[in-house]
Amino acid sequence: MKTICFIPARGGSKRLPRKNLLPLAGRPLIAYTIEAARKSGIFDRIVVSSDDEEILEVAAREGAEADRRPPALGGDAVRFTEVLGEFLPRAGEEIETVAVLLPTCPFRTEQDIAAAYAMLRGAGAPSFVVSVREYEFPPEFALEMNGTRLRVLRPEVYAATTQSQSVGKSYHPNGAIYFGPVRRFLKERSFFREPLLGYLMPPERSLDIDNPCQFEIAEAMMRGCK
Repeated sequence: MKTICFIPARGGSKRLPRKNLLPLAGRPLIAYTIEAARKSGIFDRIVVSSDDEEILEVAAREGAEADRRPPALGGDAVRFTEVLGEFLPRAGEEIETVAVLLPTCPFRTEQDIAAAYAMLRGAGAPSFVVSVREYEFPPEFALEMNGTRLRVLRPEVYAATTQSQSVGKSYHPNGAIYFGPVRRFLKERSFFREPLLGYLMPPERSLDIDNPCQFEIAEAMMRGCK
């Protein structure tokens, strides 16, 4: 039974227009994700799903399968789980494991993908694996803001301390890697189901590009890597 990589890449983006095709260090942004998937050596198929002809052309040129998603799944509010759920039943073969790699995470490496896959294979039961990074600042200190008025969401935390180092570490998904068994995903329509394992990644490989400032940071990071 096969393992596939699914890369969802819409043509539209409000905060950073055409972001999946923007040239990062001379290459389309999506090319870094396709390359990492190929170099990981674990996928039988690498599929790029898009509603955009140019993205599909780049995907084919970079060595991935190009899958045109239905027009109804090209909107801003469509989640990648919906697109994946539509694709898997028509994939045309028996697939055991699926990985979703967002094309906006260019610093995720083939080693990260392989290590997350090894974590999945080593689990005692059919599990989901999601890549995460540590919060830069504890979410327990979050404030709600209405105009200029602030409201403390967790007063009991502030009553105990204002030192961030005294609060336990918390983690959040970084968008780089999602792994799961196909049958369970099709039943749950989510990667966030128990048993759920976290693959921890450092900040420098966790950048998820969603706005112009983040793209500029990525450019600077690429220059620094040379």
